[in-house]
Amino acid sequence: MVLPSSPDRRNDPPKGRLTPERNAVSEETFDNTSLHIGTLVDVNTGITADVGMAVAPAPGLRLIGFSCRESAASPAAATFIIIHGSVAAGTALVPVELTLDESRVDWYGPDGLDVANGISIDWVAGTFDLHLFYKTLS
Repeated sequence: MVLPSSPDRRNDPPKGRLTPERNAVSEETFDNTSLHIGTLVDVNTGITADVGMAVAPAPGLRLIGFSCRESAASPAAATFIIIHGSVAAGTALVPVELTLDESRVDWYGPDGLDVANGISIDWVAGTFDLHLFYKTLS
């Protein structure tokens, strides 16, 4: 007789999946698609200067998360700041420092961070790729 393994974090729903899943231990069906409805991505590659208004202002605009990686031809550190609003007059939200060949992913929950004034990228140093995940709440 084989006993089922005890419930643990390995049986939690995988993050980012858009289809209903079945928990192998409890046989419950869950659906996490509502977390991602309306989520869009702004792709920025080979950034070596400020990016003003990468995502345009909109009421209810939320930054859900981002992924980035250092992408110079000769690996070097990269530094930038995700800004709520314009680079010149906005509010610094997320400072990011990447080492040689480093990548990073941050997620801010299903409701994200309020960025109704738009999203800009304040380049400080290096070369990097950045994907901004955002949505507009109504």
